[in-house]
Amino acid sequence: MPYNSDELYKRIDYLRAFNAEQHIDRARIRDILNGGEAAVQALLGNQGIDFHELPAPNMFLSALERFAQKLGRSPDLKVDIVNEKDSERAKKKAEKLERIVIAYDEHQKLSLQLPQVGRWLPGYGFVVWVIGYKKDKEGNPYPCAKLRDPFSCFPGYFGNDQQPEELAIINRIPKATLYKQYPNAQAALQDDEDSESGVSTSLWGSTENRSWSNSNGSGVVVCEYYDKEGTYVYLPGPKKIIDFMPNVLRSGPCFVIAKRFTFDQMQSQFQHVIGLMANMAKINILGTIAMEDAVFTETNIIGEIESGKYRKGRFAVNYLSPGSQVSKPVNNLPYQLFQQVDRLERHLRLGSAYPVSDDGQSPNSFVTGRGLEELGTSASLHVREYQTILKDALQEIDAKRLEYDEIMYGDFRRPIAGLHKGTAYKESYTPSIDINEMYKTRRVYGVMAGFDEPQKVITGLQLLQQGIIDTQTLQENLDGLDNITKIQQRISADKAEGVLFESLMQKAIEGDPKALMAAIEIRKNPQKMTEILDKYFTAEEPEMAPEELAMLQQAQQGGGLGLGSSPVSIDQVLGAMGQQPPVPGGPVPGGPVG
Repeated sequence: MPYNSDELYKRIDYLRAFNAEQHIDRARIRDILNGGEAAVQALLGNQGIDFHELPAPNMFLSALERFAQKLGRSPDLKVDIVNEKDSERAKKKAEKLERIVIAYDEHQKLSLQLPQVGRWLPGYGFVVWVIGYKKDKEGNPYPCAKLRDPFSCFPGYFGNDQQPEELAIINRIPKATLYKQYPNAQAALQDDEDSESGVSTSLWGSTENRSWSNSNGSGVVVCEYYDKEGTYVYLPGPKKIIDFMPNVLRSGPCFVIAKRFTFDQMQSQFQHVIGLMANMAKINILGTIAMEDAVFTETNIIGEIESGKYRKGRFAVNYLSPGSQVSKPVNNLPYQLFQQVDRLERHLRLGSAYPVSDDGQSPNSFVTGRGLEELGTSASLHVREYQTILKDALQEIDAKRLEYDEIMYGDFRRPIAGLHKGTAYKESYTPSIDINEMYKTRRVYGVMAGFDEPQKVITGLQLLQQGIIDTQTLQENLDGLDNITKIQQRISADKAEGVLFESLMQKAIEGDPKALMAAIEIRKNPQKMTEILDKYFTAEEPEMAPEELAMLQQAQQGGGLGLGSSPVSIDQVLGAMGQQPPVPGGPVPGGPVG
């Protein structure tokens, strides 16, 4: 049964209290990662330190950026064949299902969501998607997994399947936006005494509601509540429900949460190293103060100054009484200070799985080779673990989107477009026929997922040489090679062209006048080599011109061009014919490829 207003208030209040401790940690992590005065306050508190920026490198942010760069790549999508008796038909259906899901991904811009997910998942410890719909340019609705800011999310208890049964999202929304989305909200807010200011007096405690999408935190407090029954939109100020949307999914609530693995609490990856970063900031502050004191040391005068005041400056002159003495103490910075900074940085990197190699630095001056290996291995294992979490979450998102599509738009013919296995497609589908309760997909990260590009190339070539992977697998794991099908077609064409070119050169050596003329034409117009080769190998035998006949007779009398039977270049052929050799560095057609 749907909740009434009072019951809904109690459920949202329970979820807010259930996440109260974690939300305090989220706020601290957010402030540190955002930098500025908020970061100084979050790390050092009220210690009378006058700093507007962190007096130390924000290693949390640097580590987070590196993780996001490794996690931001979309995993491959696969739909397995489930009917072995009708394999060809099942294969076509599975491939069409892949194209449908790829169209979903393109529609909701999943490739732009994942870099943000790569920051929120380690930073906050979890990410949230809400299943709904989004219209394309033609107004056609499609299922969409909307990424929500975890800072504003308050999930319920995580069971054994790592998915809670309820979720509350608390945000501030500008009035104009709220009234546009929910027209009846305006009437509901008229009963709230503070509605004119846009701030509800009924907001729980001191909870901040500044979010990713509303950074200044202005507007009306709006609560969204999700469970298996549906979605409620609730205004805590006047305590009124302004919208309710029944849940159409049979598989559970219309949201998916990806949560990092922890012992028994939802925590940020950096939760346990905040103290280390605070100590590093303190030591850097002390070092700054010590250096300023060393540069601007005080002046000690033992005795009396006749002028009554000690003057400083290039042309200053001071008159001292007999027996007076002026001295400046020397302040040396203790070397232990710098040793402690290095020690803290090493511990911080180990605790946050942030290897020094990620910064492009040489590890020799930082840690031992063994320590670097352990640190790099730790980072790689962290990336793999996050990929496991994301893979499972994306598969759940796929299942809910397919289910939503079939239930809501089952018999409607719907257009889709995208890129599948390097080939562009544009077609249509009917959810009730082409989906037909097939909701299971597999998200697969490649063999070298999480490697940087130089590592991918080196490792990939080694695996290819050892016969562990094939060329296509290597191509699929290299960034920037989107249309692998076309790349393979071009490689095959280049190899075929090389074979044809070599055959042409051999025929020219043997005195074939057509081959000789084609070689001359290629020499003059190397950019048309493909066209000339096609013409030579496909054209019918033409009637020879007098000059061609004379050249053939000369070649026959001389026993060919005398270049032997080994592979030769076009320049050798033309040289034997008395043609001018090419200018060094000038345009020449390529030699044999394969």
